[in-house]
Amino acid sequence: MSSSKRRKGFVLFVVLFIVSALASFLFSIYYLSQLTYRKTEELKDYTVAYHAAVSALKIALKFLKEDRNNFDGEGDEWSKPIAYNYRGISILININDECGKVNVNKLDDRRLFEVLKRLFDRINVEQPVADSIKDWIDRDNFPEPEGAEENYYMGLGYRPTNGQLKSLGELLYVKGMDEKTFKKLERYLTIYGSGKVNVNSAPKEVLLSLSPNMSQEAADSIIGARPIEDITVIRELPGITKELYFEIRPLITNRCNYFRIDVTASYGDTTAQIRAFSERGKLLEWKVIQ
Repeated sequence: MSSSKRRKGFVLFVVLFIVSALASFLFSIYYLSQLTYRKTEELKDYTVAYHAAVSALKIALKFLKEDRNNFDGEGDEWSKPIAYNYRGISILININDECGKVNVNKLDDRRLFEVLKRLFDRINVEQPVADSIKDWIDRDNFPEPEGAEENYYMGLGYRPTNGQLKSLGELLYVKGMDEKTFKKLERYLTIYGSGKVNVNSAPKEVLLSLSPNMSQEAADSIIGARPIEDITVIRELPGITKELYFEIRPLITNRCNYFRIDVTASYGDTTAQIRAFSERGKLLEWKVIQ
């Protein structure tokens, strides 16, 4: 092959290489621009969903503030899922009262502490965890039989709260608590309320823990009678003896002023989720879940 032909072949190869490289470069620019466009669109859609969720939170607070009946829990208007669809925005609001749970901030009441221990036994959580929770919030430095006070935690580099919890998540620092146990307990424990258990929303496990004398029949009859608008109706229910009624009466209520609000708003291909806690119509805390 002559040198002239070799030069022409080399030039052609260089030209093809440059064209190929340029095409790859242009395709990369196009791909990145499309990716940026999609991300911009997703951000725009998420912004719409987020603001819709915040607005829905205000709607939930309005529902609670306008609640004027004599009970809270199952059967209340706000207890039903609230769904809205407006111009492509889908909103779902779920409200649950917090008083059907055991308030760990009120364990200085020995009766409630006994309820907690019976609950733990019923749902197969080790009893030492109950002692540890009690020690974590009480102000003394004398541990329960299987609990832990400041000396134990100092070895881990932190101190117990020795006061009311500001978040249920603080329990993850308590001796004997782990993620699996915490997730099991979340639906039964709260940091809000008077300490009295709302019979209109308490899970059956909590009702059964109110007294060692509470039978399956008694718990089922309470659940079946919901909504209980007058607390004295309980003493007439099947399985509820006079002695049992007066034993659990100081521990129960049919009202609640503390609520958990879960809002999900969707727009386009994005979703925003917010969880909040309120005292009737007053917002106490909230966070973005998604």
